[in-house]
Amino acid sequence: MTRTDLWKALEETQLYISKYYATALTDEDKHDQLKAYIEKFVLDNGYLVDGFTDEELINRLYSEMVEYSILTPYLGAPDIDEINVNAWDDVVLTYSDGRMVKTEEHFHSPGHAVDIVKRLLHHSGMIIDNAMPIAQGHLPNNTRITAIKSPVVDEDCGISVSIRLLHPQRVDRKCLIDSGMATEEIMEFLEMCVRYGVSLVVAGRTSSGKTTLLNALLGSIPDDKRIYTIESGARELFLVKRNRFGEVQNNVVHTLSRPSDNGAYNISQEELVVAALRFDPDIVAVGEIRDAEANSAVEASLTGHTVVTTVHSGPGEAAHGRIALLCQRRFELGMEVSLSQARQAFPLVVFAHKCEDNSRKVMDISEVYVAPGGQAEYRCLYRYNITENEYKNGHFTIKGDFEKVNPPSGHLCTILTRSGVPQELLGRFCTGRKEAEAE
Repeated sequence: MTRTDLWKALEETQLYISKYYATALTDEDKHDQLKAYIEKFVLDNGYLVDGFTDEELINRLYSEMVEYSILTPYLGAPDIDEINVNAWDDVVLTYSDGRMVKTEEHFHSPGHAVDIVKRLLHHSGMIIDNAMPIAQGHLPNNTRITAIKSPVVDEDCGISVSIRLLHPQRVDRKCLIDSGMATEEIMEFLEMCVRYGVSLVVAGRTSSGKTTLLNALLGSIPDDKRIYTIESGARELFLVKRNRFGEVQNNVVHTLSRPSDNGAYNISQEELVVAALRFDPDIVAVGEIRDAEANSAVEASLTGHTVVTTVHSGPGEAAHGRIALLCQRRFELGMEVSLSQARQAFPLVVFAHKCEDNSRKVMDISEVYVAPGGQAEYRCLYRYNITENEYKNGHFTIKGDFEKVNPPSGHLCTILTRSGVPQELLGRFCTGRKEAEAE
């Protein structure tokens, strides 16, 4: 029996495998054989490592050599939303219920952390090194990775990584209502607007529930309406419906951009928005606008297509300002022109927010109407009023209520009427067609 530590055992095992079974390290079809080779080597040498049984040691060595070291057990966990590596010796997990927990284990060294992250990025063909110290990639199981290394972070930090685990799940209005994110009336209003041709943007910070809300709204669309989705890196919109025989019931085209340093292979979200218009879509859903695709999304909406998307910004005017700034990256039309176009393209802004108690709320729904003279008129339709913030025994308690502040403008009600909204449904939100047209 040989008493040793994990890293010495790993070093000796790697030397052995590299010498006699090198192809098993690079050929995925031979990974099962690799595990058998590791097992034989460990047992033949009688390794004893504190804290590990023979089976646990073999699995850990295998993970270190072809998987993702200490990250492996967390990458497939259904109750984990994010893995944040602040430094090689500081790893934080964010659970679905909002808890943030530091892991007991960490990487062996800065170099070890860098090597594992390079392996993660390899799946999407991305490289991170001193020449390109920032990289974004993804894993096949809907996992997004953003990494930065020295010289952007300190040398002794090794690397910093944000890993977002996207769990496919069918989210509907009931889920959001039951969780307190929105009321039935709010969901019904937003579903009506998307179904009958009103483009909207869901704004908010990271993890505020923007994409969750978008999934629910698009999931309410009748199966015969064609939805064309555009996303970057990893799938977050899960809209295809199948019956018990596995047959597709609705009409959805899912697309993903393909970033590449080689211009010939790069497929941007902007290109996919342009391509979408040739597919005769009823609704174009852009998972998130964060670059020049904002201009194409605005143009698509201005030409009469229904476009729904998300953006990292504040509510109402802030969202339109953010979209206008992104449009400026493509064409410098002047801020006022871009702002006016953004307002006309997205007359509704829904602001989602993650509160301190980890609950998510639709905090504000605002409508904007751009008058013929160019003047913008904002109107708050719904909002969530916080009545109490309490912090006790290490926990936040937040209380409040949803309020309907104003009905939709006459202009918006007229658009909905012309788009075919049944009068009985429209009457729940609009005061009547005559008043609508007069306004």
